Amino acid sequence: MNSTSIRTALAVPAAAIAVLGLGAAANAAGAAEPPHHASERLVVRGDSTVVDGPCAGGVCTLQLTDGSFRGTPVGTGAYAGAVELEVAKAFPNGEGGVCAPIRGKVRLGTGSPDRLVVAVAGNSCQDGAGPVTASSFTGLARFKVKHGTGSYAGASGAGLASFSEDATDHDRMTLIGRISR
Repeated sequence: MNSTSIRTALAVPAAAIAVLGLGAAANAAGAAEPPHHASERLVVRGDSTVVDGPCAGGVCTLQLTDGSFRGTPVGTGAYAGAVELEVAKAFPNGEGGVCAPIRGKVRLGTGSPDRLVVAVAGNSCQDGAGPVTASSFTGLARFKVKHGTGSYAGASGAGLASFSEDATDHDRMTLIGRISR
């Protein structure tokens, strides 16, 4: 036998073993793979009242109260939340006003067995200049689904959030992202 025919003779069994090995690996991976949950779009719009809370150590807590939301696939319901405004880390907004980092949680479906809790983190900026107690604010953040109950148990997801608070403490929230359940 010459060297070319030896390589050919060895290549055929080696290829067969490789194909069998790949098939076994694919079967093993398929068996260990968790079930795939389809991702769907999440769009939520809500209205609430912002109630100023205590400030300590450069952080002020704002409560989102009396909230009502509507959206897909979540339907309609009540919501509440708490957002920490890190005033010690304030920075200029470029218009003579200020911005500050925010972080907190929003609970969609309060009072319902189907609740979805999202964590938010981003920044809130005063619209223009002037006294902050008489100003409107715009907040932009990322959100991440932290947990859910009922039909949202085991949910995951993420997206973008916006908060528009007017000078009378009325807040308009929008969440746009994806959710898997």
